[in-house]
Amino acid sequence: MICESCKENNASVHMIDVVNNSKMELHLCEDCAKSKGVTIKSHMQKSSSDKGIAEGLPEIFQSLSGSQGTAGMEACSQCDTTYRQFRSSGKFGCPHCYTAFRVKLSDLLEKIHGRAEHKGKVPNSAGGEVALQKELQDLMSDLDHAVNDEAYERAAELRDRIQRLQEGPSEV
Repeated sequence: MICESCKENNASVHMIDVVNNSKMELHLCEDCAKSKGVTIKSHMQKSSSDKGIAEGLPEIFQSLSGSQGTAGMEACSQCDTTYRQFRSSGKFGCPHCYTAFRVKLSDLLEKIHGRAEHKGKVPNSAGGEVALQKELQDLMSDLDHAVNDEAYERAAELRDRIQRLQEGPSEV
């Protein structure tokens, strides 16, 4: 494989960067890797004077491609935290980040939890009416998802179950 930077020597340093489920590969010869600040030492240990691979890769890819793209680079208007910084640290910079990254955060929460909204438990002391309303709300949400997913048999079962709960206990 030929070096992607100088296009002359054989590539002996191969780096892979995954950002937002997008994989970017970079193949460099030893000379180009050294000129970009990538050495075997920086991969094996991280000192205060050397940049580690996690910090160096974005700059290397950006310098080679000319632009890294805007994926993950949008920032909170209040604290300038980027979505990429949030994903790497798991922490937001301020409360406004929740609004700034609302769409991406919603997608992330759905991947992790299956839903983007918090669904807590109903305390035992809340009584039957609250538990019934919670169950109806959950069933209606499941019904919406089933219809959106075109799972019509499941949707029909959910619809029937909702109707039975709304009618109340049947009198014999």
